[in-house]
Amino acid sequence: MAKKNSYQEYLKQEFTELIDKLELPDLNKQFMKSRWLDQLLWLEGKAERASKWSTRLRLTTIVGGVLIPALVSLNFNDNQLGKRIGWFTFGLSQIVAISAAVEEYFHFGDKSTQYRQTAELLKSDAWKFFQLGGSYQEYSDHMQAYPNFALRVEQFIQEDVQSFVELTKESANKEQQQQKKENQKKNPSSLATAVSSSESGNT
Repeated sequence: MAKKNSYQEYLKQEFTELIDKLELPDLNKQFMKSRWLDQLLWLEGKAERASKWSTRLRLTTIVGGVLIPALVSLNFNDNQLGKRIGWFTFGLSQIVAISAAVEEYFHFGDKSTQYRQTAELLKSDAWKFFQLGGSYQEYSDHMQAYPNFALRVEQFIQEDVQSFVELTKESANKEQQQQKKENQKKNPSSLATAVSSSESGNT
Protein backbone atom coordinates (compact mmCIF):
# COMPACT_ATOMS: atom_id res chain seq x y z
CA MET A 1 0.00 0.00 0.00
CA ALA A 2 1.45 3.34 -1.03
CA LYS A 3 1.88 6.09 1.52
CA LYS A 4 -0.70 8.84 1.36
CA ASN A 5 1.84 11.50 0.37
CA SER A 6 3.11 9.33 -2.51
CA TYR A 7 -0.24 8.27 -3.94
CA GLN A 8 0.30 10.22 -7.16
CA GLU A 9 3.72 8.61 -7.64
CA TYR A 10 2.12 5.22 -7.04
CA LEU A 11 -0.55 5.90 -9.67
CA LYS A 12 2.03 7.15 -12.13
CA GLN A 13 4.20 4.06 -11.74
CA GLU A 14 1.26 1.64 -11.80
CA PHE A 15 -0.40 3.06 -14.90
CA THR A 16 2.89 3.62 -16.73
CA GLU A 17 3.68 -0.08 -16.36
CA LEU A 18 0.20 -1.04 -17.57
CA ILE A 19 0.43 1.27 -20.59
CA ASP A 20 3.84 -0.12 -21.53
CA LYS A 21 2.38 -3.66 -21.55
CA LEU A 22 -0.41 -2.81 -23.99
CA GLU A 23 -0.10 -3.98 -27.57
CA LEU A 24 -0.07 -0.47 -28.97
CA PRO A 25 2.43 1.51 -31.07
CA ASP A 26 4.89 3.57 -29.06
CA LEU A 27 3.28 6.78 -30.30
CA ASN A 28 -0.14 5.80 -28.91
CA LYS A 29 1.44 4.84 -25.60
CA GLN A 30 3.12 8.24 -25.46
CA PHE A 31 -0.20 9.92 -26.17
CA MET A 32 -1.78 8.03 -23.27
CA LYS A 33 0.99 9.08 -20.89
CA SER A 34 1.07 12.69 -22.05
CA ARG A 35 -2.67 13.25 -22.17
CA TRP A 36 -4.67 10.74 -20.14
CA LEU A 37 -2.16 9.95 -17.38
CA ASP A 38 -0.89 13.51 -17.05
CA GLN A 39 -4.45 14.85 -16.79
CA LEU A 40 -5.38 12.17 -14.24
CA LEU A 41 -2.42 13.00 -12.00
CA TRP A 42 -3.19 16.72 -12.27
CA LEU A 43 -6.81 16.16 -11.25
CA GLU A 44 -5.76 13.93 -8.35
CA GLY A 45 -3.43 16.63 -7.05
CA LYS A 46 -5.99 19.42 -7.44
CA ALA A 47 -8.70 17.34 -5.75
CA GLU A 48 -6.46 16.56 -2.78
CA ARG A 49 -5.37 20.18 -2.29
CA ALA A 50 -8.91 21.54 -2.65
CA SER A 51 -10.20 18.95 -0.19
CA LYS A 52 -7.56 19.89 2.39
CA TRP A 53 -8.34 23.60 2.11
CA SER A 54 -12.08 22.95 2.31
CA THR A 55 -11.66 20.83 5.44
CA ARG A 56 -9.40 23.37 7.14
CA LEU A 57 -11.66 26.34 6.40
CA ARG A 58 -14.88 24.57 7.33
CA LEU A 59 -13.46 23.18 10.57
CA THR A 60 -12.20 26.66 11.49
CA THR A 61 -15.65 28.11 10.81
CA ILE A 62 -17.48 25.38 12.75
CA VAL A 63 -15.19 25.24 15.77
CA GLY A 64 -14.87 29.00 15.95
CA GLY A 65 -18.63 29.43 15.61
CA VAL A 66 -19.11 27.12 18.61
CA LEU A 67 -16.44 28.76 20.77
CA ILE A 68 -17.40 32.40 20.24
CA PRO A 69 -20.83 32.29 21.98
CA ALA A 70 -19.27 30.39 24.89
CA LEU A 71 -16.49 32.97 25.26
CA VAL A 72 -18.93 35.87 25.05
CA SER A 73 -21.08 34.39 27.84
CA LEU A 74 -18.15 34.12 30.27
CA ASN A 75 -17.89 36.63 33.12
CA PHE A 76 -14.58 37.38 34.83
CA ASN A 77 -13.88 39.28 38.03
CA ASP A 78 -10.40 40.03 36.75
CA ASN A 79 -10.81 42.96 34.34
CA GLN A 80 -7.40 42.32 32.76
CA LEU A 81 -8.29 38.72 32.00
CA GLY A 82 -11.68 39.81 30.71
CA LYS A 83 -10.04 42.24 28.28
CA ARG A 84 -7.71 39.54 27.01
CA ILE A 85 -10.58 37.13 26.48
CA GLY A 86 -12.50 39.92 24.75
CA TRP A 87 -9.67 40.60 22.32
CA PHE A 88 -9.20 36.88 21.75
CA THR A 89 -12.92 36.50 21.00
CA PHE A 90 -12.77 39.43 18.59
CA GLY A 91 -9.77 37.94 16.78
CA LEU A 92 -11.42 34.54 16.62
CA SER A 93 -14.59 36.05 15.15
CA GLN A 94 -12.52 37.71 12.43
CA ILE A 95 -10.79 34.41 11.63
CA VAL A 96 -14.16 32.65 11.39
CA ALA A 97 -15.54 35.36 9.11
CA ILE A 98 -12.46 35.24 6.87
CA SER A 99 -12.55 31.43 6.67
CA ALA A 100 -16.21 31.44 5.68
CA ALA A 101 -15.62 34.19 3.09
CA VAL A 102 -12.62 32.42 1.55
CA GLU A 103 -14.52 29.13 1.26
CA GLU A 104 -17.52 30.92 -0.24
CA TYR A 105 -15.34 32.73 -2.77
CA PHE A 106 -13.08 29.88 -3.88
CA HIS A 107 -15.60 27.00 -3.52
CA PHE A 108 -12.91 24.53 -2.46
CA GLY A 109 -15.53 21.92 -1.56
CA ASP A 110 -17.25 22.11 -4.95
CA LYS A 111 -13.92 22.11 -6.78
CA SER A 112 -12.72 19.07 -4.85
CA THR A 113 -15.88 17.17 -5.77
CA GLN A 114 -15.60 18.18 -9.43
CA TYR A 115 -11.93 17.25 -9.72
CA ARG A 116 -12.48 13.94 -7.92
CA GLN A 117 -15.45 13.04 -10.11
CA THR A 118 -13.54 13.62 -13.33
CA ALA A 119 -10.49 11.74 -12.03
CA GLU A 120 -12.62 8.73 -11.10
CA LEU A 121 -14.32 8.78 -14.52
CA LEU A 122 -10.92 8.76 -16.23
CA LYS A 123 -9.71 5.88 -14.06
CA SER A 124 -12.89 3.85 -14.47
CA ASP A 125 -12.90 4.22 -18.23
CA ALA A 126 -9.21 3.34 -18.42
CA TRP A 127 -9.72 0.11 -16.47
CA LYS A 128 -12.45 -0.85 -18.92
CA PHE A 129 -10.09 -0.05 -21.78
CA PHE A 130 -7.21 -2.07 -20.27
CA GLN A 131 -9.46 -5.11 -19.81
CA LEU A 132 -11.52 -4.55 -22.98
CA GLY A 133 -14.69 -4.61 -20.92
CA GLY A 134 -17.81 -2.47 -20.68
CA SER A 135 -18.11 -0.17 -23.67
CA TYR A 136 -14.89 -1.70 -25.10
CA GLN A 137 -15.89 -5.37 -25.04
CA GLU A 138 -16.89 -5.28 -28.71
CA TYR A 139 -13.25 -4.72 -29.73
CA SER A 140 -10.87 -7.61 -30.27
CA ASP A 141 -7.69 -5.71 -29.29
CA HIS A 142 -6.54 -2.44 -27.77
CA MET A 143 -5.55 -0.91 -31.09
CA GLN A 144 -9.12 -1.13 -32.34
CA ALA A 145 -10.46 0.25 -29.05
CA TYR A 146 -7.92 3.07 -28.80
CA PRO A 147 -9.75 5.70 -30.96
CA ASN A 148 -12.91 5.34 -28.86
CA PHE A 149 -10.88 5.56 -25.65
CA ALA A 150 -9.09 8.72 -26.82
CA LEU A 151 -12.42 10.29 -27.77
CA ARG A 152 -13.98 9.50 -24.39
CA VAL A 153 -10.96 10.95 -22.55
CA GLU A 154 -11.36 14.23 -24.43
CA GLN A 155 -15.08 14.27 -23.65
CA PHE A 156 -14.44 13.83 -19.94
CA ILE A 157 -11.86 16.62 -19.95
CA GLN A 158 -14.13 18.95 -21.92
CA GLU A 159 -17.03 18.31 -19.54
CA ASP A 160 -14.77 19.04 -16.58
CA VAL A 161 -13.64 22.34 -18.11
CA GLN A 162 -17.24 23.31 -18.87
CA SER A 163 -18.33 22.53 -15.30
CA PHE A 164 -15.44 24.59 -13.94
CA VAL A 165 -16.40 27.54 -16.17
CA GLU A 166 -20.02 27.33 -15.01
CA LEU A 167 -18.89 27.23 -11.38
CA THR A 168 -16.74 30.32 -11.95
CA LYS A 169 -19.63 32.18 -13.59
CA GLU A 170 -21.97 31.22 -10.76
CA SER A 171 -19.45 32.49 -8.22
CA ALA A 172 -19.06 35.77 -10.14
CA ASN A 173 -22.84 36.24 -10.34
CA LYS A 174 -23.22 35.68 -6.60
CA GLU A 175 -20.46 38.20 -5.93
CA GLN A 176 -22.15 40.79 -8.16
CA GLN A 177 -25.51 40.26 -6.46
CA GLN A 178 -23.90 40.58 -3.04
CA GLN A 179 -22.15 43.77 -4.14
CA LYS A 180 -25.44 45.23 -5.38
CA LYS A 181 -27.12 44.46 -2.05
CA GLU A 182 -24.29 46.12 -0.16
CA ASN A 183 -24.46 49.20 -2.41
CA GLN A 184 -28.22 49.43 -1.88
CA LYS A 185 -27.74 49.27 1.88
CA LYS A 186 -25.08 52.00 1.74
CA ASN A 187 -27.10 54.25 -0.61
CA PRO A 188 -30.81 53.78 0.13
CA SER A 189 -31.51 57.34 -0.98
CA SER A 190 -30.23 56.67 -4.51
CA LEU A 191 -32.53 53.65 -4.75
CA ALA A 192 -35.49 55.73 -3.63
CA THR A 193 -34.56 58.41 -6.19
CA ALA A 194 -34.37 55.80 -8.93
CA VAL A 195 -37.78 54.42 -8.00
CA SER A 196 -39.25 57.93 -7.82
CA SER A 197 -37.80 58.81 -11.22
CA SER A 198 -39.21 55.64 -12.68
CA GLU A 199 -42.67 56.37 -11.31
CA SER A 200 -42.64 59.95 -12.57
CA GLY A 201 -41.53 58.77 -15.98
CA ASN A 202 -44.41 56.34 -16.16
CA THR A 203 -46.92 59.03 -15.31
